[in-house]
Amino acid sequence: MLCGTILYGTYIDKWRNIFVKDDALIVFTGDKGGVGKSTLAVLITEWLLSRGKQVHLIDADPNQTSKTWVEKCGALGYQVSFPDATVRIVDTAGTSGSSLNQYIRRADIIVVPFQPHVADLETVVGWFLSINPELQKRVVFVPNRLTPTKEQRDGLQEVRNILKEEGRGRLAPGLSNRPAVYPPLLNGRKENFFSLLLDEKVKQEVEAVFASITSN
Repeated sequence: MLCGTILYGTYIDKWRNIFVKDDALIVFTGDKGGVGKSTLAVLITEWLLSRGKQVHLIDADPNQTSKTWVEKCGALGYQVSFPDATVRIVDTAGTSGSSLNQYIRRADIIVVPFQPHVADLETVVGWFLSINPELQKRVVFVPNRLTPTKEQRDGLQEVRNILKEEGRGRLAPGLSNRPAVYPPLLNGRKENFFSLLLDEKVKQEVEAVFASITSN
């Protein structure tokens, strides 16, 4: 099982070529809002596009953050979502409902972003324990906005303990708190995020997260 530590170098090389099946359905969800679901859905869309995979980004969140991003990129001449693509990424709202559940039931991968704080953990862990074991097997928790604090280290360990007890679900490496890098992505752009000359640690961090999500 992968832990919530960002790994560099050999880990990235090992997972450089990731296979995502042609009809994959990847759903970003969880019963906590404001944890970066839209940002992560957009990032994985860009990551797959950079690897030659066309995707259909579906926005099931009433805030329509992902949809707005698609439109902004399109206005700049950069198409990021392809309705006919068979690989689908679904960005959901922070609360459950019948429309959300239809995606979760059919998902190949259920991505649950969270911040390792007490309030977030109570919500996301409670949600995880409430779903059936078959769905739990498909869940990948992604720590977001990580900072090197004792509270967050303890929070990550709590998630590891829960997953070990249940024997299902995974914990991916996380994304650091980089307000100058990730949030501006939602403003739209005219080229792929990964075509930019990013700091190498940022590239490795993002690639480690999504390599972990898409690997079995």
